[in-house]
Amino acid sequence: MTITAANDALHWAYRSFQGPLEHRHFETFETPQLPYDLNPDRLALSFHTDRDGNVASLSAQFEPLVADIVFQRAPGGDCTDPAFRAACAGRWQHGATTHVITLQDDGELTLKSDLQPLYHLRPYQGSIFSIVELEGFRLEFRRGATGAVDELVFHQPNGTFVAERIEAEPAMA
Repeated sequence: MTITAANDALHWAYRSFQGPLEHRHFETFETPQLPYDLNPDRLALSFHTDRDGNVASLSAQFEPLVADIVFQRAPGGDCTDPAFRAACAGRWQHGATTHVITLQDDGELTLKSDLQPLYHLRPYQGSIFSIVELEGFRLEFRRGATGAVDELVFHQPNGTFVAERIEAEPAMA
């Protein structure tokens, strides 16, 4: 299912169905009633957020006697761009700790911090990656005034920490 914004309204598309969404209440929208089209009239689509307030999924009850079908949000933005991932690779410093971001041969990123195991990064949204092995931990790569990726922000349950780039990673692992 695809949700887009156009003309100050949300629109949905799923297989052969599509159309504008009308706000019902809170995070629930519904499809329009189209009496002469084979379309799920007044189908409620409910958006669900994660603990950070980001839309993580949506659900819809396509069949009245079946539980809602849940659609997990697919990653999007810079985190899915191979060139952006390459620009994230390098060595980063926060306090006395060095963090090494490596671009693997398969295009995925890994994180290796001093005295820590190797972690794998999964694209999330925008320039943010989730740490696969640590629930609730994310990394955000920020561009500076020149457009270069020069800040690494750790979003963790115990706080937010910023690491500065100390050198770029020249090659893939």
